[in-house]
Amino acid sequence: MNAITRNITKAVFIVGIGAILLATVFYALFFSFAETTEFFEALWFPILAGFLAMFFIGRIIGDSFSPSFAFKIWHGVVLIFVLLIIAIVIGVMATMLLPNWDSINVQDVFSIILVFLLFGGLPTLVTGIWLGYRLKNKV
Repeated sequence: MNAITRNITKAVFIVGIGAILLATVFYALFFSFAETTEFFEALWFPILAGFLAMFFIGRIIGDSFSPSFAFKIWHGVVLIFVLLIIAIVIGVMATMLLPNWDSINVQDVFSIILVFLLFGGLPTLVTGIWLGYRLKNKV
């Protein structure tokens, strides 16, 4: 695994953990802890599917860059946001594989996407800047 792939993999783990922590804290603040645990019990499979998709696509993208590519900081931000959007789309698709997916209507799907974009956006932005800096300096 080259340095680019290693940095992207670290960024994916940081974004995944940060998004889940922020979503848990804020969801519990707005609703209740019982509803938060119910939310994650129902959506553990889509969250895992989105995270794994983000991880594996990040590895593929990292391996596709040549080590001599001249990265800018904004490349890291765009790359990690693209991976977040891919993870959300795969997670929503995985939601349809749940046994009771027919009880989930379009409004529920949009609220799920909104929750993960809002709570995934801040750690993604910070981690994207960190990733762009690391890729630019070839660390």
